[in-house]
Amino acid sequence: MSSRPVLSVDFGTTKSYFSKCPANDPSPVSIDFGDGRDGIPSAILYREGKTALIGQTALDEYGDAAPRERNGMSLVTNFKADLPRSAGARCAAADFLAGVLSLARSQHLDLEPGSRMVLFGVPCESDSLFRSAVREAARKGGFGIPELVEEPKGALLYHLKQGDIPVAKALEGVLVVDFGGGTCDFAFLEGGRAVHAWGDMTLGGRLFDDLFFQWLLDSNPGLEEELEANGSAYFVHSLLCREVKEFFSRTMARDRSAAVSKMLPGYGRFRDMQWEEFLTRGRNYSPSSFFRKAWDAGEVPSRMDLFSSFRECMVSGIRENGIDPGRVSLVILAGGSSLWPFVPDIISGELSFHSGIDSLPAGPVLLRSERPYTVISMGLALLPALAERFAAIRLKLSAELPRFLRGEAGPALTKRCAMVKDRILAESGNEFFRKKIRPLFEEFRKEGGSLASLRRRLSEVLAAEEPFLRQSLEKNFPLVISGLREEIRKLTAAWFSGHGIVAPGRDFPRTYREEETERGIISIGAPGIDGILDILGGILGGIVTAGSALLCGGAGTALLTAGPAGMAAGGIAGLSISWLLLRYGKKRVKGMAEEITLPPWLAIAIVPERRISGAEKELENAMEKYLEIRLSSIRKDLEDHVRSITADEIKALSEIGGF
Repeated sequence: MSSRPVLSVDFGTTKSYFSKCPANDPSPVSIDFGDGRDGIPSAILYREGKTALIGQTALDEYGDAAPRERNGMSLVTNFKADLPRSAGARCAAADFLAGVLSLARSQHLDLEPGSRMVLFGVPCESDSLFRSAVREAARKGGFGIPELVEEPKGALLYHLKQGDIPVAKALEGVLVVDFGGGTCDFAFLEGGRAVHAWGDMTLGGRLFDDLFFQWLLDSNPGLEEELEANGSAYFVHSLLCREVKEFFSRTMARDRSAAVSKMLPGYGRFRDMQWEEFLTRGRNYSPSSFFRKAWDAGEVPSRMDLFSSFRECMVSGIRENGIDPGRVSLVILAGGSSLWPFVPDIISGELSFHSGIDSLPAGPVLLRSERPYTVISMGLALLPALAERFAAIRLKLSAELPRFLRGEAGPALTKRCAMVKDRILAESGNEFFRKKIRPLFEEFRKEGGSLASLRRRLSEVLAAEEPFLRQSLEKNFPLVISGLREEIRKLTAAWFSGHGIVAPGRDFPRTYREEETERGIISIGAPGIDGILDILGGILGGIVTAGSALLCGGAGTALLTAGPAGMAAGGIAGLSISWLLLRYGKKRVKGMAEEITLPPWLAIAIVPERRISGAEKELENAMEKYLEIRLSSIRKDLEDHVRSITADEIKALSEIGGF
């Protein structure tokens, strides 16, 4: 791409739009030629003995002229559609473009093509003859030999720059609908490129201008003859009725129950125009005799349903090109006529019906700018700067990914996991131990009893509390996912936004599935509640086993095997065991250690407080380790998810930047 600033042109049938953009800053502006509006009407007025006028000035001059003055005038419009087959149209187009530059210079607008890269938009379906004619008209008009870019790309780039869609989404199925003054163009893009294009060169806003022109004539008997006599029909039709049409469209977009009245000084008035009557007229439209004569509209049918024609144009193109409507994930509306409320209604209904989707937004996302008539020229102006910017963003995302995972996503996961672990430990660990387990040990120490009985009671409590423990885990584990999904989405969005792009809408895919809890919490492929019970059972059983060992010479003591003399060195424990030996005998003690009923003072010696407190801490440490192991798979999946969406975005930036 060129490092020069850009001048882009959306050369339209009824209006043309010009935008410019700095070389390295994707900040385009649409040119206002002094009337407070974007763009300029594609019209040129040749005047005998005088300089030709262009745009709104040409329309006003012709409309205000007396009939005898018009004898020396020739107003030419609609020349874009005739470029390939009419030398007169090509001449008018070149003169119009030259007039635009002259007008800009007279108003001191910086629109010089020589210092800029010049881009002209063309319809996707335009053939080589049309494209050659555009280049030649641009050359003769003083714009040099422009680069031609397909118009739907401009609309897509505009919404990318606005942050309306992620870059990766722009590579999915995108339907661009350019419904302008003279044409209705559809283009289906995949991978950022138009793979199918179709349209109707006769269907456009000027048919609706004619509908309102006829509405005006019907509301004001005798007006048609008056306009014919003074030569004002073209002015009223092309300018005044178009303005009324646009006003009516804006009003209906707000409130379709409203009635619209409009005075046209010197040319009558519209009275109480309502949506239902508009629909009736649109369904039974016939071109006026003036329209057929002024625009050589021989290809327009004698009677047509404007709304059905729009619907059929879209649907037939989808059908004939073999496009699965389910592949359309995004619809972009461009062109001034897309402001009609029936346009999104028809698109939404048809795509939803054909794809089996009930309604938007469940189906494709539909986008329309506040100024849809400017999106193509402004989007085209963005192309070089965006390509350069996207290349820089690709490098930054790649370089920053490790830091993002380590410095932002990682701490978010750690914090979330710590919170969940604390809740699980509180409910399934500390609180459970203190409320359910410790009382059993304290009762044993207070009232005495056998170790076998203590073991059975501990097992019974574990069995009875298993549903509670399972519920605690199943309730708290999913909190890792639910909270983390939203947190990572926000962090990723902020990271991408810092580079001027929108994060993909793809969420962290981890889910909690009830049917898998029997074999593992949140399907992490490892024992869930069973593993926790194993930990609890092992620790609690260890206390009983240690007590039994103390009695019969297990690990940690050799008091029994040392005999009474050796027991004296064991302090209270030794005295306790001496009492047992004297009462039951050495052989019996060793054979039935857990069944012997111990007095309280001996139970205290066998299960000291330090061992109970140590077991509680041991349980906490063991469960924390257990939970960390199981949460590690979530950590890996999270990092893989962020890497995946970043890789997709880098690929998309490369594709889009390669226009």
